[in-house]
Amino acid sequence: MEELVFEEEGASSAFTITLGDFLVFINWMNQTEKSLARAEALPPLPELDSGKVKGLIQFVQRLEERFHLNEEKKLALEATVIAHEAQMGQILSRMHANIASLYDNLGQSHKAEEVRRRAEAVHVG
Repeated sequence: MEELVFEEEGASSAFTITLGDFLVFINWMNQTEKSLARAEALPPLPELDSGKVKGLIQFVQRLEERFHLNEEKKLALEATVIAHEAQMGQILSRMHANIASLYDNLGQSHKAEEVRRRAEAVHVG
């Protein structure tokens, strides 16, 4: 098969990619695009002679794996934040109840009611 040679300007070495490998890579990328659009696994590594093209495909596969790992981490962090927000809400609610109780015990029921109203406004808002 005919060979294409790509050479970077100023580079001391060139790498060789056959036209067949280039077409296989383009086909794999098209399949990959469809797989990603459907949230499916990437297509398997095709048979290639060019190590450079294999390297490109493996790079894309590693990027996709890292993307999924980062998505999993993001979801776990979001769940943690939601749990912490709920926990903070409970702590804040107990704190308001304790402050209101303290004012009741000090005989300052009007301040206790003010704390309760503010606590309700915080929980509603």
